[in-house]
Amino acid sequence: MATRNIVPRSTGEGQLGTTTKKWGNINALTGSFGALSGSITGQQLILVSGSVSSTGSFGRLEIAGNSSFTGNVTIGGNINIGDADTDSITISSDLTSNLVPNADSTYNIGSTSKNWKYGYIEELDVTNITASGDITNISTTNITASNNISASGDIRADGRIFEQGTSVIDHATAMAIVFGG
Repeated sequence: MATRNIVPRSTGEGQLGTTTKKWGNINALTGSFGALSGSITGQQLILVSGSVSSTGSFGRLEIAGNSSFTGNVTIGGNINIGDADTDSITISSDLTSNLVPNADSTYNIGSTSKNWKYGYIEELDVTNITASGDITNISTTNITASNNISASGDIRADGRIFEQGTSVIDHATAMAIVFGG
């Protein structure tokens, strides 16, 4: 048993074990493992407590099985999540940033076969609205359009339809068209 440090004669010289005669396990109470260059590999790399840090960079980190991260995590670069339609993402926290696509008019939210059920949105600023069913206003506020409203079917109203405050289509008076309001 050694009770002192095992120190090489100079930096980068020597190694523990060889490619044909490897140590079985390395157990340490406290401390750290560092690599000036190269890699730390193994079938099972287990950190019981403490932290793993790197002041340099490495090419790949692969984790198999379930993983748990506690604390803040920052990931830079491109990120791919999932590799199949059967994978899923569960977000239990609030988003605290904008959700912005990488390119204009390129990506969708939902699909023709997988629709979102409800959208609770304060305000919409859209180029086009296409609906396969009714567009219903259940509040006391108006639906306003700054350009034309076109329909290939019926436009139904339970109240008057005004044209810039001068002409009125009024269903209450047997659908009379009144000019001048």
